[in-house]
Amino acid sequence: MPRVSVLMPAYNGEKYINQAIESVLTQEYPDWELIVVNDGSTDNTEQIVSKIKDCRVICVYQENRGQAAALNHGLDIARGEYITTLDVDDWFTPNSLNDRVVFLDDNPEFDVVYGDGIFCDESGHPMKRFSELRNGDVRGDVFDVMLSNSFFGTGANVMIRRSALDGHNIRYDESIVWCQDYDLYLRLAQKCQFGFVDALMVWYRVHRDNMTITMPSGRRRESLVRTKYKALESVRFARTPIPQKVDFFWGLLMHDLDKDVKRQVELMEHRRFQVLPKPEKARLMRLCASNYIPLRQNEREVREMLKKSWKLFPYDPKIVIMLVFAYLNKGPIKWLFNIWSTIKLRNQSVSSPFDQNNR
Repeated sequence: MPRVSVLMPAYNGEKYINQAIESVLTQEYPDWELIVVNDGSTDNTEQIVSKIKDCRVICVYQENRGQAAALNHGLDIARGEYITTLDVDDWFTPNSLNDRVVFLDDNPEFDVVYGDGIFCDESGHPMKRFSELRNGDVRGDVFDVMLSNSFFGTGANVMIRRSALDGHNIRYDESIVWCQDYDLYLRLAQKCQFGFVDALMVWYRVHRDNMTITMPSGRRRESLVRTKYKALESVRFARTPIPQKVDFFWGLLMHDLDKDVKRQVELMEHRRFQVLPKPEKARLMRLCASNYIPLRQNEREVREMLKKSWKLFPYDPKIVIMLVFAYLNKGPIKWLFNIWSTIKLRNQSVSSPFDQNNR
């Protein structure tokens, strides 16, 4: 029985899959199986994989059902004690499996481990390390940090004990068509401790055929919003410190639900939003309203946001200024907004009530 199962969902991966598989074949750690799940490819993916003569490489076929379904198919077949994944356009460093297996063997208190990685361009030229996008090496109970920062980089950077997945009945959510690994790790983070190995594990290729780029942005956003709402409704979220909750709501309101005023208003009525301190609730409402006022959009909802914000925290002068702007005509608003922008350029210490960076 192999100790490590590497799951590789493959859809039309003929361009890069050889390199990805070769990076598994050349691992320092030999006790693995690679399960390639051909998710209804219409190119030469199946023919390329079939030419590989290594009994540790297993290829199975399914009708096209998406990456999460392919990963679950792989999990159903996997025999390994440890589970990791690899996309067809990425590749492991030679030490990737060994370093993570050694960590989990030596540290039974951790059920998940991740390392560092490199973003590279289509030709494989390095651009940035994963560690440059997080503050320090996040370990232990990582749920609070993961709410606002998917610090692990990509699923291929993470290794999980199979017993943790089975013990907590965790599988990939097939209704999530993008960021399914983020959803899985958020659910694991509610139950498990995460460890860190300070070594490069994977190269992540950024190119024009990435799912992140090619999938319509609406589907990406809906998957991310669904993932975050699942975390919001979790029992674990109630124990998250206030600063991390505020960051979470800021990202959801200002980025993920941007320009969806109906859902923004609904989120502000959510029981978990309502228990935030009054100044924080007021600030988030004010910032949300700030996106609409210069464009003179959703005026009724914006005014209600600002009225509620002012009642919660009447001592914030920015809220008062925003309320005045909300009742002005479009012309004066643009003029005042331009003045704020000019002042900010001249004096960075002056913050505009529209400025989300000075929230």
